[in-house]
Amino acid sequence: MNGLTPRKIILMVVTILVLGALFILQDRTHFPTKLGLDIQGGMQLVLEAKDTKDIKVTKEVMKSVIAVVRNRVDAFGVSEPLIQRKGDRQVIVELPGIKDPERARRLIGKTAQLEFVEQIQGMDKKSTEWKSTGLTGRMLSDAKAEPNSGAGGGWAVAITFDSQGAKLFGDITSRLVGKPLGITLDGKIISSPNVNEPILQGNASISGSFTAQQAQDLAIQLKAGSLPVPLDEIENRTVGPTLGQDTVNHSIRAGIVGFILVALFMVFIYRLPGMVADIALAIYAVFVLAIFHLIPVTLTVPGIAGFILSIGMAVDANVLIFERTKEELKRGRTLYSAIEIGFKRAFTSIFDSNMNTLLTCAVLYYFGTGLVRGFALTLAIGVIVSLFTAISVTRALLHQILEAKNLKKASFFGVNVAPVEQKN
Repeated sequence: MNGLTPRKIILMVVTILVLGALFILQDRTHFPTKLGLDIQGGMQLVLEAKDTKDIKVTKEVMKSVIAVVRNRVDAFGVSEPLIQRKGDRQVIVELPGIKDPERARRLIGKTAQLEFVEQIQGMDKKSTEWKSTGLTGRMLSDAKAEPNSGAGGGWAVAITFDSQGAKLFGDITSRLVGKPLGITLDGKIISSPNVNEPILQGNASISGSFTAQQAQDLAIQLKAGSLPVPLDEIENRTVGPTLGQDTVNHSIRAGIVGFILVALFMVFIYRLPGMVADIALAIYAVFVLAIFHLIPVTLTVPGIAGFILSIGMAVDANVLIFERTKEELKRGRTLYSAIEIGFKRAFTSIFDSNMNTLLTCAVLYYFGTGLVRGFALTLAIGVIVSLFTAISVTRALLHQILEAKNLKKASFFGVNVAPVEQKN
């Protein structure tokens, strides 16, 4: 293989991966940095589903609630929202970068149960009441806001029924020609136009002196579907981007200072292997940041903390390896032999430690919410990458460097022993 050894192949692969990672990091168009709520600001809502006289909150009901909320948020156009269940009946909604929090609250939490009703005579024969026709918003296939072409002007919501709804709507309007047809939203009459002729095409318009934004919001709610049960707002927290950016700036500075101090410590204590560990650590950082952009990972302040913590774990693996190596050198081993034994004996401890951390990350991610999940995910990615760089990259770099004869000295490894003949 023209002199290619396994360690040279590893270094070639690592070089290609580093170049690919650097390309991903500089290509902000296709691989943008995604920032979480606590960094770019936004709103967090905690909503709780409530039982009704007809529907009890169950797992299936909560699935429907989350689906409706997600559809509404997606239609609202929020970038990188987080919607997840908490406990048996709560939903956490995080909306990073939201510009109009109050509008989002109204849009997300409103039940939006649409129903068509007809007018009937009351029990006292003098008053009138509204009775359900059986036609509801569940039979809609589309809804969109449009200018009202009627005399009142303003905005209206054009709706289209599915095949079942279109047939029922045709029957209702045929029966109620010359009479009013009431349209209710969450039990309140919002419009009651007279039916002039049967409407058989399955199209209708809801008018109610809407503004453009009100009509658009109602169209989003109707198209996304009505909530099966009401949602009560338990918590509403707004995070300003200035506070978030200030926090992340402090975190970045702390990370840079910590990285420099760790790099200096490794060189001071372990000499040549410390320099190699610092190179592997830089490669590790490039890999992890590229993975964050590639997946992509939404960065939060706890997520950054998880990344910084994983740097410490990557260094810890090298410390174990180098201490084992120094022990073998003090026993009179050659450099190559000491390095191989050091890696072999430290591997079990490193692997067990990393597996325990990954199990902890899995538990945090499964049972945690928002920010906790961000911490668990970034820490887990960092641990996995650090295992590769500490074992494979550092080892390959050490062996490659030791091909230079003038570097084959135990003193370069922080051990003051008599020179030992080094053998490949």
